[in-house]
Amino acid sequence: MHASARRRSRSLIALIAFGLTAIVFLPGPEVWAAGPSTASDDPVVVAAGDFACQTLTSGQGTATCQSGAVADLIRRIDPDRFLALGDLQYSNGKLSEFLRVWDVQFGDLKPITSPIPGNHEYGTPDAAGYFTYFGAAAHPPHGYYSFDIENWHVVALNDELCGDDDCAPGTPQHDWLVQDLAASDADCTLAMIHHPRYDWRPWQKWVDVEDETPNGGASVDFLVPLWRVLHGAGVEAVLNGDNHLYQRWAPQDADGDRVAGGTIQFTVGTGGRQLYSFGRPPRPENLLVTQNRAFGVIELTLHEDSYTYAWRSAPGQPSFEDRGTVACS
Repeated sequence: MHASARRRSRSLIALIAFGLTAIVFLPGPEVWAAGPSTASDDPVVVAAGDFACQTLTSGQGTATCQSGAVADLIRRIDPDRFLALGDLQYSNGKLSEFLRVWDVQFGDLKPITSPIPGNHEYGTPDAAGYFTYFGAAAHPPHGYYSFDIENWHVVALNDELCGDDDCAPGTPQHDWLVQDLAASDADCTLAMIHHPRYDWRPWQKWVDVEDETPNGGASVDFLVPLWRVLHGAGVEAVLNGDNHLYQRWAPQDADGDRVAGGTIQFTVGTGGRQLYSFGRPPRPENLLVTQNRAFGVIELTLHEDSYTYAWRSAPGQPSFEDRGTVACS
């Protein structure tokens, strides 16, 4: 039995500030705070991205590297599965870097780790360091795959293959995803993608500065075909990294419309690399919760027809709370 399953009675806190201060917004009607519950043997997974720096040196504050503390947190939680959401090893994902830092901090967690690559893994041609280190668990050479955790299905995608049109209908990863979800008889499904479809940050990647579109738009168009498949198949949640903070979005479709039973995006780029500031006002209406002061992970308890989510701060990090239970669609 997981110790985390015995800690289910706390209330949400709400505090609002900008810059480098945490923001917590109360959930909307589709999500509710978890009240007291009894312990269970339902599987527990933890997820985060954007982890290990190039050395083991750490320090204090949001600009330092805290991946070792996050690794300690994962050991304390003792999950059934660790979903590693890309940008696992800075700066270029070389095998020597993985062995120097990631393996020291996270190597003993390798048997329960399900990874996906991020853009930093591809700082080495063809993400060779990443695929060599994780071997078969990374599903080379393409890096996308799926697996089941009891009655839950998990799809792990590699959006570094997308380019401009490489995730559009008729392309290998897109068509694989359609077939994989159609073949699954699971009642509930999670997806892992490194880059978020929805975001709030001071800048957007892949967009010319003069034509910048805040909070989405052209910078994430390459993800839309995959999101259409995921939302159309009733996927419960998408887990992302890349932006170094925590965000929970309202249930949405692939076009950014808030819909009942929609797909919830969790951005968890809090694995240890320095944390980022928030985006320019206005805050996106569908962004319910965000914080950028604490490194840590999202913990998901996978029930038969629902899941309970709970933010966990790493040892020595500021306290922060976001938890609730969501029914599978």
